[in-house]
Amino acid sequence: MKINYAEINPSLSINKQQIRNAISPETFKLDTEGFHSVIQPLIPVNIAKNLILQNARLDKCIRILAQDVILNEFTFLSENTNDDDQHEKVLNFWKNNVDELNKQAQEYYSYGFGASEVIFDETGFPVKLYQIPSETLFISQENHYGEFGQFDGYSYYAVQKVGAESVKMRLSRFQYDEQDQDLPVCFWWGKGRTSEFYEIPYWLPAFNSIAAKVALDGLNAKKINEGNLLSGILTIVAPPLKKGEVSAEDTLKSKMDDAGIGTFVLNLTQYDEDMPLDVKYIPITESNYDYLLQISESCDDDILACYSIPKIRMMNASEKESMNSNKSDVIYEVYTKSLENEQMPFEKEINKFNRKYFDYDGIVNIGVPIFADKKETEVKSILSLFDKGILTLGETIKAIMPYYPDLNININENNPLFKERYYNGRILGFNTGNVNSIGFTGDVDELIKQFQEL
Repeated sequence: MKINYAEINPSLSINKQQIRNAISPETFKLDTEGFHSVIQPLIPVNIAKNLILQNARLDKCIRILAQDVILNEFTFLSENTNDDDQHEKVLNFWKNNVDELNKQAQEYYSYGFGASEVIFDETGFPVKLYQIPSETLFISQENHYGEFGQFDGYSYYAVQKVGAESVKMRLSRFQYDEQDQDLPVCFWWGKGRTSEFYEIPYWLPAFNSIAAKVALDGLNAKKINEGNLLSGILTIVAPPLKKGEVSAEDTLKSKMDDAGIGTFVLNLTQYDEDMPLDVKYIPITESNYDYLLQISESCDDDILACYSIPKIRMMNASEKESMNSNKSDVIYEVYTKSLENEQMPFEKEINKFNRKYFDYDGIVNIGVPIFADKKETEVKSILSLFDKGILTLGETIKAIMPYYPDLNININENNPLFKERYYNGRILGFNTGNVNSIGFTGDVDELIKQFQEL
């Protein structure tokens, strides 16, 4: 017997085939060695956008990673005294445009690239960024000729195409001839392992899991929309009806309309002994529900792995930990290191931008979010080491000051007690009486009392 079946989400199969074609060697043309008038991203933006909008976990991962990487404090450090005049201007520019950078980062983590148009004031300094939707952008590669007409390589431009209108823009990372100086400037993010302009989307290795999750969501929606979650089939074989008799099926329908939740039991009688009533029930159970649920959770985990985001960052505390456990802190510490590495290419592009348009040689450092207040734990650890005689008084003061900058410290570093150790508030290695006699301990005793109150 041949069984015909319908696909849950036919458009998903089309997307899968399009992605397979895009990553196949014969169609992969992101290199810039030969001439290509248009250089497109590895995965077409419309296909990627369709997948992202159908997968809530993927969309959330993109927004969270962009937020954790970009929406933090920007600091600029420079050893060049000539940068002093521009420092405030540079700081304010990036501070005022961090929201546009966040949108640009979301596009980058969605499609492998993101861009903004740069707006300049009348003096030639950048004042504003406007994020450009990635679905309207591509890279144009044009022949570039020298002053005497000789071929001198290629020139690259960002092109925004909306309907029949196209706008060609200079890329901020490149230098252009004077004839291109009137073109708008595009601040472009996207330089990956296989392309000068596009990174491979982070979610691509988990594509099969993303497609499976979309299909599962489609299956659930289909069942709910049909309005009847079938749990079994009741078959009834009865003799022909006589005039005026009510069929067993009609009896069942009328009685089930009044039934509540639970097991429905109905006695049916057949008076024809030669043709007894034959009733059979065929259960249809959701025996594979647990399997599908595990598949769904596995798909979510695969997406998290692509973006290196821990479950706890998604506000998913699926595993309980004891009061004394520091598992969450360790996870966040590893995640924070990952974020610092993730910020490096963005910081590099910002530094290039500042050198070119602000004549500023300073280096940007993007902060990372603080996921937990460790102040109390860390201070207690420092004071415990001091109280056990492991840290000297001076080492303890230096360790505590970043947490309590207003702490009243009246002890000079030349004080001999500065290098001494204490155990349970008592000095080790000195005769307390002699120390008192030379007047060193008064301020120290007061400081130890402050320590005990922290």
